[in-house]
Amino acid sequence: MHRCQLHQFNRILCLYLSAELFVGVLTMRWSTVLLLQVLAKSAFAELTELEKGFMATDETSTQEEEDRKNKMSEVSTLLKGLLKNYDSRLRPNFGGGPVIVNVTMNIDSLGPISETESSFRVDFAFRQMWFDERLRFNTSTNEPVTLSYEFLQKIWVPDTYFPESLSSSTHKVMVPNILVRIYNNGKVLYSSRVTVVTKCLLKLGMFPLDKQTCNLLVEAYGYTTDHLMLSWYEEEGEPVSYGENLDLPQFMFLGIERSSYTLQFSTGSFSDLQVDFKLKRFLMYYMMQTYAPAILIVMLSWVGFWVDVRAIPARVALAITTVLTIITLMGTVNSRLPKVSSIKALDIYFWLCFMYVFGALVEFALVCYLDKHLRSKAARKKAEKEKQEKSAAEQSMRQQLTRENSFALNNRDLSRRGRADEDGENGLLLQNPANAFLDRNLSGATLGDTPSKPPESGLKQWISDLSTYLCPKRKGKFDILNVDRYSRALFPVSFAVLNVIYWGYYYRAY
Repeated sequence: MHRCQLHQFNRILCLYLSAELFVGVLTMRWSTVLLLQVLAKSAFAELTELEKGFMATDETSTQEEEDRKNKMSEVSTLLKGLLKNYDSRLRPNFGGGPVIVNVTMNIDSLGPISETESSFRVDFAFRQMWFDERLRFNTSTNEPVTLSYEFLQKIWVPDTYFPESLSSSTHKVMVPNILVRIYNNGKVLYSSRVTVVTKCLLKLGMFPLDKQTCNLLVEAYGYTTDHLMLSWYEEEGEPVSYGENLDLPQFMFLGIERSSYTLQFSTGSFSDLQVDFKLKRFLMYYMMQTYAPAILIVMLSWVGFWVDVRAIPARVALAITTVLTIITLMGTVNSRLPKVSSIKALDIYFWLCFMYVFGALVEFALVCYLDKHLRSKAARKKAEKEKQEKSAAEQSMRQQLTRENSFALNNRDLSRRGRADEDGENGLLLQNPANAFLDRNLSGATLGDTPSKPPESGLKQWISDLSTYLCPKRKGKFDILNVDRYSRALFPVSFAVLNVIYWGYYYRAY
Protein backbone atom coordinates (compact mmCIF):
# COMPACT_ATOMS: atom_id res chain seq x y z
CA MET A 1 0.00 0.00 0.00
CA HIS A 2 1.28 3.43 -0.94
CA ARG A 3 2.01 5.92 1.81
CA CYS A 4 -0.61 8.46 0.64
CA GLN A 5 -3.25 5.74 0.46
CA LEU A 6 -2.35 4.70 3.99
CA HIS A 7 -2.96 8.21 5.36
CA GLN A 8 -6.29 8.44 3.56
CA PHE A 9 -7.38 5.09 4.93
CA ASN A 10 -6.32 6.16 8.44
CA ARG A 11 -8.53 9.26 8.29
CA ILE A 12 -11.56 7.34 7.05
CA LEU A 13 -11.15 4.71 9.74
CA CYS A 14 -10.92 7.33 12.50
CA LEU A 15 -14.08 9.05 11.29
CA TYR A 16 -15.96 5.77 11.12
CA LEU A 17 -14.96 4.64 14.62
CA SER A 18 -15.76 8.05 16.11
CA ALA A 19 -19.23 7.93 14.60
CA GLU A 20 -19.87 4.43 15.90
CA LEU A 21 -18.71 5.34 19.42
CA PHE A 22 -20.98 8.40 19.45
CA VAL A 23 -23.98 6.32 18.38
CA GLY A 24 -23.16 3.64 21.00
CA VAL A 25 -22.98 6.17 23.84
CA LEU A 26 -26.28 7.78 22.85
CA THR A 27 -28.07 4.43 22.63
CA MET A 28 -26.44 3.11 25.85
CA ARG A 29 -24.96 0.04 24.00
CA TRP A 30 -21.91 -0.37 26.24
CA SER A 31 -20.89 -3.73 24.79
CA THR A 32 -20.69 -2.18 21.34
CA VAL A 33 -18.65 0.69 22.71
CA LEU A 34 -16.15 -1.70 24.31
CA LEU A 35 -15.85 -3.73 21.07
CA LEU A 36 -15.24 -0.61 19.03
CA GLN A 37 -12.54 0.50 21.45
CA VAL A 38 -10.72 -2.82 21.03
CA LEU A 39 -10.96 -2.65 17.25
CA ALA A 40 -9.74 0.93 17.22
CA LYS A 41 -6.68 0.06 19.30
CA SER A 42 -5.83 -2.89 17.03
CA ALA A 43 -6.28 -0.81 13.86
CA PHE A 44 -4.19 2.04 15.21
CA ALA A 45 -1.41 -0.43 16.15
CA GLU A 46 -1.31 -1.92 12.63
CA LEU A 47 -1.31 1.51 11.10
CA THR A 48 1.58 2.49 13.30
CA GLU A 49 3.58 -0.53 12.14
CA LEU A 50 2.90 0.26 8.49
CA GLU A 51 3.97 3.82 9.07
CA LYS A 52 7.26 2.63 10.52
CA GLY A 53 7.79 0.33 7.53
CA PHE A 54 7.25 3.17 5.12
CA MET A 55 9.69 5.31 7.02
CA ALA A 56 12.33 2.56 6.84
CA THR A 57 11.71 2.16 3.08
CA ASP A 58 12.11 5.85 2.57
CA GLU A 59 15.38 5.76 4.44
CA THR A 60 16.59 2.84 2.27
CA SER A 61 15.59 4.60 -0.98
CA THR A 62 17.34 7.69 0.15
CA GLN A 63 20.46 5.67 0.89
CA GLU A 64 20.37 3.99 -2.52
CA GLU A 65 19.91 7.32 -4.21
CA GLU A 66 22.90 8.66 -2.37
CA ASP A 67 24.92 5.55 -3.36
CA ARG A 68 24.01 6.03 -7.02
CA LYS A 69 25.01 9.63 -6.90
CA ASN A 70 28.27 8.75 -5.22
CA LYS A 71 28.97 6.04 -7.80
CA MET A 72 28.17 8.35 -10.70
CA SER A 73 30.42 10.97 -9.22
CA GLU A 74 33.13 8.37 -8.73
CA VAL A 75 32.91 7.14 -12.34
CA SER A 76 32.85 10.69 -13.71
CA THR A 77 35.90 11.55 -11.63
CA LEU A 78 37.50 8.28 -12.80
CA LEU A 79 36.92 9.04 -16.49
CA LYS A 80 38.24 12.53 -16.10
CA GLY A 81 41.32 11.12 -14.45
CA LEU A 82 41.78 8.45 -17.15
CA LEU A 83 41.47 10.92 -20.00
CA LYS A 84 43.44 13.69 -18.32
CA ASN A 85 46.79 12.68 -19.77
CA TYR A 86 45.44 10.32 -22.48
CA ASP A 87 46.68 10.85 -26.04
CA SER A 88 44.33 9.13 -28.49
CA ARG A 89 46.85 9.58 -31.30
CA LEU A 90 49.18 6.96 -29.84
CA ARG A 91 48.38 3.28 -29.82
CA PRO A 92 48.56 1.22 -26.61
CA ASN A 93 52.03 -0.09 -25.73
CA PHE A 94 53.55 2.50 -28.00
CA GLY A 95 57.20 1.71 -28.66
CA GLY A 96 56.72 -1.90 -27.57
CA GLY A 97 55.17 -5.01 -29.11
CA PRO A 98 52.12 -4.95 -31.38
CA VAL A 99 48.61 -4.51 -30.04
CA ILE A 100 46.61 -7.74 -30.23
CA VAL A 101 43.08 -6.99 -31.39
CA ASN A 102 40.74 -9.95 -30.84
CA VAL A 103 37.78 -10.10 -33.21
CA THR A 104 34.41 -11.86 -33.06
CA MET A 105 31.37 -11.66 -35.33
CA ASN A 106 27.70 -12.49 -35.04
CA ILE A 107 26.10 -12.82 -38.48
CA ASP A 108 22.57 -11.39 -38.44
CA SER A 109 21.62 -11.72 -42.11
CA LEU A 110 23.21 -12.70 -45.40
CA GLY A 111 22.34 -11.72 -48.95
CA PRO A 112 21.06 -11.06 -51.44
CA ILE A 113 23.77 -12.21 -53.85
CA SER A 114 23.93 -10.39 -57.18
CA GLU A 115 25.23 -12.44 -60.12
CA THR A 116 25.37 -9.42 -62.43
CA GLU A 117 27.52 -7.35 -60.05
CA SER A 118 29.34 -10.32 -58.45
CA SER A 119 28.64 -9.05 -54.95
CA PHE A 120 26.80 -10.04 -51.77
CA ARG A 121 25.53 -8.27 -48.66
CA VAL A 122 26.16 -9.28 -45.06
CA ASP A 123 24.82 -7.69 -41.87
CA PHE A 124 26.68 -8.55 -38.65
CA ALA A 125 27.75 -7.39 -35.20
CA PHE A 126 31.48 -6.67 -35.33
CA ARG A 127 33.28 -6.87 -31.97
CA GLN A 128 36.88 -5.85 -31.27
CA MET A 129 38.71 -6.29 -27.97
CA TRP A 130 42.15 -5.03 -26.97
CA PHE A 131 44.07 -3.98 -23.87
CA ASP A 132 45.00 -0.39 -23.18
CA GLU A 133 47.13 0.00 -20.02
CA ARG A 134 46.24 3.68 -19.85
CA LEU A 135 42.61 2.78 -19.09
CA ARG A 136 43.25 0.68 -15.98
CA PHE A 137 41.26 1.79 -12.93
CA ASN A 138 40.38 0.78 -9.38
CA THR A 139 36.94 1.36 -7.88
CA SER A 140 35.04 0.04 -4.91
CA THR A 141 33.32 -2.61 -7.06
CA ASN A 142 35.73 -2.91 -10.04
CA GLU A 143 32.75 -3.50 -12.30
CA PRO A 144 33.08 -2.84 -16.07
CA VAL A 145 31.87 0.54 -17.21
CA THR A 146 29.57 0.78 -20.24
CA LEU A 147 29.81 4.10 -22.03
CA SER A 148 28.16 5.87 -24.93
CA TYR A 149 29.54 5.94 -28.48
CA GLU A 150 30.87 9.48 -27.90
CA PHE A 151 33.61 8.03 -25.72
CA LEU A 152 35.23 6.50 -28.83
CA GLN A 153 36.28 9.94 -30.01
CA LYS A 154 38.46 10.32 -26.93
CA ILE A 155 40.40 7.03 -26.97
CA TRP A 156 42.49 5.07 -29.48
CA VAL A 157 40.61 2.53 -31.66
CA PRO A 158 41.97 0.08 -34.28
CA ASP A 159 41.90 1.20 -37.93
CA THR A 160 40.26 -1.98 -39.22
CA TYR A 161 38.38 -1.93 -42.53
CA PHE A 162 36.94 -4.31 -45.15
CA PRO A 163 39.33 -4.26 -48.14
CA GLU A 164 37.07 -5.74 -50.86
CA SER A 165 33.88 -3.97 -49.84
CA LEU A 166 31.91 -2.02 -52.44
CA SER A 167 30.06 -0.15 -49.69
CA SER A 168 29.84 -0.36 -45.92
CA SER A 169 27.96 1.45 -43.18
CA THR A 170 27.15 1.36 -39.47
CA HIS A 171 23.54 1.49 -38.29
CA LYS A 172 22.41 4.76 -36.71
CA VAL A 173 18.72 4.23 -35.96
CA MET A 174 17.68 5.57 -33.52
CA VAL A 175 21.22 6.30 -32.28
CA PRO A 176 24.49 4.81 -33.52
CA ASN A 177 24.42 1.07 -32.74
CA ILE A 178 27.75 1.10 -30.90
CA LEU A 179 28.75 -0.48 -27.60
CA VAL A 180 31.83 0.70 -25.65
CA ARG A 181 32.83 -1.05 -22.45
CA ILE A 182 36.03 -0.73 -20.41
CA TYR A 183 37.23 -3.10 -17.69
CA ASN A 184 39.37 -2.38 -14.65
CA ASN A 185 42.30 -4.31 -16.17
CA GLY A 186 42.40 -1.99 -19.20
CA LYS A 187 40.43 -4.23 -21.55
CA VAL A 188 38.29 -2.35 -24.09
CA LEU A 189 35.27 -3.87 -25.88
CA TYR A 190 34.10 -2.06 -29.00
CA SER A 191 31.03 -3.53 -30.72
CA SER A 192 29.10 -2.07 -33.66
CA ARG A 193 26.45 -3.23 -36.10
CA VAL A 194 27.81 -3.14 -39.64
CA THR A 195 26.38 -3.75 -43.12
CA VAL A 196 28.91 -4.55 -45.84
CA VAL A 197 28.40 -5.10 -49.57
CA THR A 198 31.53 -6.85 -50.78
CA LYS A 199 32.79 -8.68 -53.84
CA CYS A 200 31.96 -12.32 -54.43
CA LEU A 201 33.83 -13.87 -57.36
CA LEU A 202 31.24 -16.30 -58.67
CA LYS A 203 32.37 -19.41 -60.53
CA LEU A 204 29.55 -20.03 -62.99
CA GLY A 205 30.94 -23.02 -64.87
CA MET A 206 28.38 -25.30 -63.15
CA PHE A 207 25.53 -22.77 -63.09
CA PRO A 208 22.79 -23.41 -61.98
CA LEU A 209 24.09 -26.60 -60.33
CA ASP A 210 26.87 -24.67 -58.62
CA LYS A 211 28.32 -24.07 -55.17
CA GLN A 212 29.76 -20.69 -54.29
CA THR A 213 32.17 -19.38 -51.67
CA CYS A 214 31.89 -15.69 -50.78
CA ASN A 215 34.64 -14.07 -48.72
CA LEU A 216 34.55 -11.28 -46.15
CA LEU A 217 37.98 -9.80 -45.38
CA VAL A 218 39.03 -7.72 -42.36
CA GLU A 219 42.36 -5.90 -42.43
CA ALA A 220 44.28 -3.19 -40.59
CA TYR A 221 44.66 -0.21 -42.88
CA GLY A 222 47.58 1.78 -41.49
CA TYR A 223 49.22 -0.27 -38.75
CA THR A 224 51.59 -2.98 -39.94
CA THR A 225 52.15 -6.26 -38.13
CA ASP A 226 54.88 -4.54 -36.08
CA HIS A 227 52.20 -2.39 -34.47
CA LEU A 228 48.88 -4.27 -34.69
CA MET A 229 47.86 -7.91 -35.08
CA LEU A 230 44.33 -9.12 -35.76
CA SER A 231 43.32 -12.42 -34.18
CA TRP A 232 40.16 -14.50 -33.78
CA TYR A 233 38.98 -14.53 -30.14
CA GLU A 234 38.44 -18.24 -29.36
CA GLU A 235 38.45 -18.22 -25.55
CA GLU A 236 34.66 -17.93 -25.23
CA GLY A 237 33.67 -20.26 -28.05
CA GLU A 238 33.37 -19.96 -31.81
CA PRO A 239 34.41 -16.42 -32.83
CA VAL A 240 32.02 -16.37 -35.82
CA SER A 241 28.45 -17.20 -34.83
CA TYR A 242 25.18 -17.10 -36.77
CA GLY A 243 21.54 -17.96 -36.42
CA GLU A 244 19.81 -21.10 -37.63
CA ASN A 245 17.71 -19.44 -40.34
CA LEU A 246 20.41 -17.96 -42.53
CA ASP A 247 19.28 -19.37 -45.90
CA LEU A 248 18.94 -17.06 -48.89
CA PRO A 249 16.12 -17.01 -51.49
CA GLN A 250 18.30 -18.73 -54.12
CA PHE A 251 21.00 -20.35 -51.98
CA MET A 252 21.26 -22.84 -49.17
CA PHE A 253 23.71 -21.83 -46.42
CA LEU A 254 26.20 -24.67 -45.83
CA GLY A 255 28.48 -23.17 -43.19
CA ILE A 256 31.41 -20.88 -42.44
CA GLU A 257 35.16 -21.29 -42.56
CA ARG A 258 37.58 -18.73 -41.08
CA SER A 259 41.28 -18.10 -41.42
CA SER A 260 43.97 -15.54 -40.63
CA TYR A 261 47.08 -14.63 -42.58
CA THR A 262 49.50 -11.81 -43.39
CA LEU A 263 49.64 -9.87 -46.65
CA GLN A 264 52.77 -8.21 -47.95
CA PHE A 265 52.51 -4.82 -49.68
CA SER A 266 54.99 -2.16 -50.67
CA THR A 267 54.11 -0.29 -47.46
CA GLY A 268 54.72 -3.31 -45.21
CA SER A 269 53.03 -6.46 -43.88
CA PHE A 270 49.43 -6.25 -42.71
CA SER A 271 47.33 -8.64 -40.65
CA ASP A 272 44.17 -10.05 -42.26
CA LEU A 273 41.19 -12.11 -41.17
CA GLN A 274 38.92 -13.94 -43.60
CA VAL A 275 35.46 -15.48 -43.31
CA ASP A 276 34.29 -17.87 -46.07
CA PHE A 277 30.54 -18.32 -46.53
CA LYS A 278 29.73 -21.68 -48.18
CA LEU A 279 26.59 -21.55 -50.33
CA LYS A 280 24.72 -23.99 -52.54
CA ARG A 281 22.20 -22.84 -55.15
CA PHE A 282 18.62 -24.06 -55.01
CA LEU A 283 17.81 -25.92 -58.26
CA MET A 284 14.01 -26.00 -58.14
CA TYR A 285 13.61 -22.39 -59.33
CA TYR A 286 15.65 -23.04 -62.47
CA MET A 287 13.94 -26.38 -63.06
CA MET A 288 10.55 -24.65 -63.16
CA GLN A 289 11.61 -21.44 -64.93
CA THR A 290 14.29 -22.67 -67.35
CA TYR A 291 14.72 -26.40 -67.85
CA ALA A 292 11.03 -27.36 -68.00
CA PRO A 293 10.12 -24.67 -70.60
CA ALA A 294 13.14 -25.60 -72.72
CA ILE A 295 12.12 -29.28 -72.72
CA LEU A 296 8.54 -28.42 -73.64
CA ILE A 297 9.71 -26.21 -76.52
CA VAL A 298 11.83 -29.06 -77.88
CA MET A 299 8.90 -31.46 -77.60
CA LEU A 300 6.68 -28.92 -79.35
CA SER A 301 9.05 -28.87 -82.31
CA TRP A 302 8.49 -32.61 -82.74
CA VAL A 303 4.78 -32.09 -83.42
CA GLY A 304 5.73 -31.17 -87.00
CA PHE A 305 6.74 -34.79 -87.65
CA TRP A 306 3.04 -35.73 -87.50
CA VAL A 307 1.90 -32.88 -89.77
CA ASP A 308 1.45 -33.55 -93.49
CA VAL A 309 4.57 -32.87 -95.54
CA ARG A 310 2.66 -30.72 -98.00
CA ALA A 311 1.17 -28.54 -95.19
CA ILE A 312 4.12 -26.21 -95.62
CA PRO A 313 2.67 -23.07 -93.90
CA ALA A 314 1.77 -25.00 -90.74
CA ARG A 315 5.12 -26.74 -90.42
CA VAL A 316 7.13 -23.60 -91.21
CA ALA A 317 5.21 -21.57 -88.61
CA LEU A 318 5.71 -24.27 -85.98
CA ALA A 319 9.44 -24.66 -86.67
CA ILE A 320 10.19 -20.92 -86.77
CA THR A 321 8.15 -20.29 -83.59
CA THR A 322 10.02 -22.91 -81.57
CA VAL A 323 13.41 -21.62 -82.79
CA LEU A 324 12.59 -18.02 -81.85
CA THR A 325 11.13 -19.09 -78.49
CA ILE A 326 14.25 -20.99 -77.43
CA ILE A 327 16.44 -18.05 -78.51
CA THR A 328 14.28 -15.66 -76.43
CA LEU A 329 14.51 -17.95 -73.40
CA MET A 330 18.30 -18.08 -73.73
CA GLY A 331 18.54 -14.30 -73.92
CA THR A 332 16.23 -13.76 -70.94
CA VAL A 333 18.21 -16.04 -68.64
CA ASN A 334 21.62 -14.74 -69.72
CA SER A 335 20.54 -11.12 -69.23
CA ARG A 336 20.50 -11.75 -65.47
CA LEU A 337 24.04 -13.14 -65.48
CA PRO A 338 27.43 -11.46 -65.86
CA LYS A 339 28.93 -11.30 -69.35
CA VAL A 340 31.61 -13.96 -68.91
CA SER A 341 33.42 -15.99 -71.55
CA SER A 342 33.22 -19.26 -69.64
CA ILE A 343 30.63 -21.81 -70.74
CA LYS A 344 27.96 -22.52 -68.15
CA ALA A 345 26.11 -25.79 -67.66
CA LEU A 346 22.89 -24.00 -68.56
CA ASP A 347 24.45 -22.77 -71.83
CA ILE A 348 25.26 -26.34 -72.80
CA TYR A 349 21.67 -27.41 -72.15
CA PHE A 350 20.27 -24.45 -74.05
CA TRP A 351 22.46 -25.21 -77.06
CA LEU A 352 21.44 -28.85 -76.87
CA CYS A 353 17.78 -27.82 -77.01
CA PHE A 354 18.51 -25.32 -79.78
CA MET A 355 20.19 -28.03 -81.87
CA TYR A 356 17.10 -30.23 -81.62
CA VAL A 357 14.70 -27.40 -82.43
CA PHE A 358 16.85 -26.30 -85.35
CA GLY A 359 17.26 -29.95 -86.38
CA ALA A 360 13.48 -30.26 -86.65
CA LEU A 361 13.50 -27.27 -89.02
CA VAL A 362 16.33 -28.78 -91.09
CA GLU A 363 14.47 -32.11 -91.21
CA PHE A 364 11.43 -30.36 -92.66
CA ALA A 365 13.61 -28.61 -95.25
CA LEU A 366 15.19 -31.95 -96.16
CA VAL A 367 11.78 -33.60 -96.53
CA CYS A 368 10.58 -30.78 -98.79
CA TYR A 369 13.73 -31.01 -100.91
CA LEU A 370 13.49 -34.79 -101.22
CA ASP A 371 9.83 -34.53 -102.10
CA LYS A 372 10.61 -31.99 -104.84
CA HIS A 373 13.55 -34.07 -106.05
CA LEU A 374 11.51 -37.24 -106.22
CA ARG A 375 8.66 -35.45 -107.99
CA SER A 376 11.02 -34.09 -110.68
CA LYS A 377 12.69 -37.48 -110.97
CA ALA A 378 9.34 -39.19 -111.44
CA ALA A 379 8.37 -36.60 -114.06
CA ARG A 380 11.62 -37.19 -115.95
CA LYS A 381 11.09 -40.95 -115.89
CA LYS A 382 7.55 -40.53 -117.12
CA ALA A 383 8.74 -38.31 -119.98
CA GLU A 384 11.47 -40.81 -120.85
CA LYS A 385 8.97 -43.65 -120.83
CA GLU A 386 6.62 -41.79 -123.13
CA LYS A 387 9.53 -40.99 -125.44
CA GLN A 388 10.62 -44.64 -125.43
CA GLU A 389 7.10 -45.76 -126.26
CA LYS A 390 7.00 -43.27 -129.12
CA SER A 391 10.40 -44.47 -130.38
CA ALA A 392 9.21 -48.07 -130.17
CA ALA A 393 6.17 -47.23 -132.25
CA GLU A 394 8.30 -45.50 -134.87
CA GLN A 395 10.70 -48.46 -134.89
CA SER A 396 7.78 -50.82 -135.45
CA MET A 397 6.61 -48.73 -138.40
CA ARG A 398 10.09 -48.73 -139.88
CA GLN A 399 10.35 -52.48 -139.55
CA GLN A 400 7.00 -52.88 -141.27
CA LEU A 401 8.15 -50.66 -144.11
CA THR A 402 11.41 -52.56 -144.34
CA ARG A 403 9.60 -55.86 -144.71
CA GLU A 404 7.41 -54.50 -147.51
CA ASN A 405 10.40 -53.04 -149.33
CA SER A 406 12.33 -56.25 -148.93
CA PHE A 407 9.48 -58.28 -150.51
CA ALA A 408 9.45 -55.99 -153.60
CA LEU A 409 13.18 -56.07 -153.96
CA ASN A 410 13.33 -59.83 -153.76
CA ASN A 411 11.10 -60.09 -156.83
CA ARG A 412 13.41 -57.84 -158.82
CA ASP A 413 16.45 -59.72 -157.68
CA LEU A 414 15.15 -62.96 -159.18
CA SER A 415 15.05 -61.38 -162.67
CA ARG A 416 18.46 -59.89 -162.38
CA ARG A 417 20.23 -62.79 -160.80
CA GLY A 418 21.71 -63.93 -164.08
CA ARG A 419 23.40 -60.64 -164.72
CA ALA A 420 24.57 -60.45 -161.13
CA ASP A 421 26.30 -63.80 -161.56
CA GLU A 422 28.17 -62.50 -164.59
CA ASP A 423 29.34 -59.43 -162.88
CA GLY A 424 31.01 -61.46 -160.09
CA GLU A 425 32.64 -59.53 -157.47
CA ASN A 426 31.83 -56.22 -159.20
CA GLY A 427 28.18 -56.82 -158.46
CA LEU A 428 28.85 -56.78 -154.79
CA LEU A 429 30.12 -53.22 -155.06
CA LEU A 430 26.97 -51.92 -156.70
CA GLN A 431 24.31 -50.79 -154.31
CA ASN A 432 20.68 -51.07 -155.10
CA PRO A 433 18.74 -47.85 -154.36
CA ALA A 434 16.26 -49.83 -152.35
CA ASN A 435 19.07 -51.35 -150.27
CA ALA A 436 20.54 -47.89 -149.74
CA PHE A 437 17.12 -46.69 -148.61
CA LEU A 438 16.88 -49.66 -146.22
CA ASP A 439 20.33 -48.96 -144.84
CA ARG A 440 19.40 -45.35 -144.30
CA ASN A 441 16.22 -46.37 -142.54
CA LEU A 442 18.07 -48.85 -140.31
CA SER A 443 20.78 -46.37 -139.46
CA GLY A 444 18.19 -43.67 -138.95
CA ALA A 445 16.32 -45.90 -136.56
CA THR A 446 19.50 -46.47 -134.64
CA LEU A 447 20.52 -42.81 -134.58
CA GLY A 448 17.00 -41.70 -133.66
CA ASP A 449 17.16 -43.45 -130.30
CA THR A 450 17.53 -41.38 -127.11
CA PRO A 451 21.18 -40.61 -126.38
CA SER A 452 22.72 -41.98 -123.21
CA LYS A 453 22.22 -39.81 -120.07
CA PRO A 454 25.37 -38.10 -118.78
CA PRO A 455 26.48 -39.20 -115.29
CA GLU A 456 25.13 -37.13 -112.36
CA SER A 457 27.37 -35.14 -110.00
CA GLY A 458 28.46 -36.56 -106.60
CA LEU A 459 26.02 -34.51 -104.46
CA LYS A 460 23.04 -35.24 -106.70
CA GLN A 461 23.97 -38.92 -106.83
CA TRP A 462 24.21 -38.99 -102.97
CA ILE A 463 20.81 -37.33 -102.63
CA SER A 464 19.36 -39.75 -105.18
CA ASP A 465 20.76 -42.74 -103.29
CA LEU A 466 19.50 -41.31 -99.95
CA SER A 467 16.03 -40.74 -101.33
CA THR A 468 15.98 -44.24 -102.80
CA TYR A 469 17.05 -45.68 -99.40
CA LEU A 470 14.61 -43.67 -97.32
CA CYS A 471 11.75 -43.78 -99.77
CA PRO A 472 11.54 -47.18 -101.44
CA LYS A 473 8.84 -47.95 -103.97
CA ARG A 474 5.63 -49.28 -102.47
CA LYS A 475 2.86 -50.26 -104.86
CA GLY A 476 4.36 -48.09 -107.53
CA LYS A 477 4.64 -44.91 -105.33
CA PHE A 478 7.52 -43.30 -103.46
CA ASP A 479 7.05 -43.13 -99.61
CA ILE A 480 8.53 -39.76 -98.57
CA LEU A 481 6.91 -40.04 -95.13
CA ASN A 482 9.57 -42.49 -94.01
CA VAL A 483 11.81 -39.51 -93.09
CA ASP A 484 9.18 -38.23 -90.65
CA ARG A 485 8.60 -41.74 -89.32
CA TYR A 486 12.27 -42.20 -88.52
CA SER A 487 12.47 -38.71 -86.97
CA ARG A 488 9.57 -39.48 -84.63
CA ALA A 489 11.71 -42.12 -82.96
CA LEU A 490 15.23 -40.76 -83.52
CA PHE A 491 14.72 -37.29 -82.05
CA PRO A 492 13.03 -38.26 -78.72
CA VAL A 493 15.32 -41.24 -78.06
CA SER A 494 18.54 -39.33 -78.71
CA PHE A 495 17.30 -36.34 -76.68
CA ALA A 496 16.50 -38.60 -73.73
CA VAL A 497 19.94 -40.24 -73.94
CA LEU A 498 21.70 -36.87 -73.97
CA ASN A 499 19.61 -35.73 -71.00
CA VAL A 500 20.69 -38.78 -69.01
CA ILE A 501 24.34 -38.02 -69.81
CA TYR A 502 23.94 -34.31 -68.97
CA TRP A 503 22.21 -34.79 -65.62
CA GLY A 504 24.40 -37.70 -64.66
CA TYR A 505 27.54 -35.62 -65.12
CA TYR A 506 26.45 -32.32 -63.57
CA TYR A 507 24.19 -33.58 -60.78
CA ARG A 508 26.94 -35.84 -59.48
CA ALA A 509 29.11 -32.77 -58.82
CA TYR A 510 26.12 -30.88 -57.39
